[in-house]
Amino acid sequence: MDKASKALKRSSVRLKSLSGGHGNLRMVIAQLRDVRSSAKAFMHVQTTASEDLVKWASKNENQAIQDTFAQLFELNTLWAEVQKEFTESLKGFIHQFELILEGEQHVDVGRNHLQAIEQREQKLEKDLVKAQRRHIPGADVNHIQRKLAEEKQAKQVAQQEVMTRIQENEAVKMIRVKEGLLQLSESYLQLARKCHVVFEAHRDVAQQIPDAQNRNIHEIQYEGCVAAQQSVTRAREQLRQGTPNRVQPCAPIPDEPPPPYSASQSPVVGSAHTSMELRYSSSPSTLVEGADVRWSAGYEDEVAGSMEKLKT
Repeated sequence: MDKASKALKRSSVRLKSLSGGHGNLRMVIAQLRDVRSSAKAFMHVQTTASEDLVKWASKNENQAIQDTFAQLFELNTLWAEVQKEFTESLKGFIHQFELILEGEQHVDVGRNHLQAIEQREQKLEKDLVKAQRRHIPGADVNHIQRKLAEEKQAKQVAQQEVMTRIQENEAVKMIRVKEGLLQLSESYLQLARKCHVVFEAHRDVAQQIPDAQNRNIHEIQYEGCVAAQQSVTRAREQLRQGTPNRVQPCAPIPDEPPPPYSASQSPVVGSAHTSMELRYSSSPSTLVEGADVRWSAGYEDEVAGSMEKLKT
């Protein structure tokens, strides 16, 4: 049933992509939403299981079991809060890709506008040829030629606008991807640190249960109540104070770009010596991006403006 539900969701995303395009990006967003919903479901199931364990322990006459699961329930409450914070960070990561999709759609608007102009230009060129063959009066031919000149000028403006949109979109896309990945990495690191705090206390509480191997059950005494409470209190205080925000990188970042990319193929945000090159195929309605993505010197200010928008 779960596999069928997943297949149905993926099919619905593909169907939606038929009209709006960008199927792979839409699928990424849909899968990331599933990751977040699964994380939330996992958190809720853990909480429910912890509640049932407390109910079961309360029916026992064994004080060690009662106290242990009461303290572990407190730890699970802390752990649920930690996981809730993590799922909120996933929401921010998903939002970055939603904004990337908006940027792609903004470029599509420019491309569609350019394509419409090119189609009108082609129609006028055909009309002009027909008019010349049929010896239509010169006034009508001049009118077609004038309209054709206007469309050619509009096409040049639209081409420049498309190039500008692509340049801005690629710059902002890299900014969003980098910021999103860094935030996701930090969220996982924070989850790992806080997980260590919670389950180190979890282990301390479990160790307070007396060892019953090779001992007379009537001689066993539970004296770990205070120690267990102290472990939970210590974990709560550590989580309240927070954990270190950064760790040292495990390896230095290489100066040279990794293969198969070369230095000339790797665009660098903020470079003052780059400009984007676009080529048009023999079909004027097909926009072909060049192998190199380079930005003009004046575009550095536009990238800086985009970064300011991201921060707000």
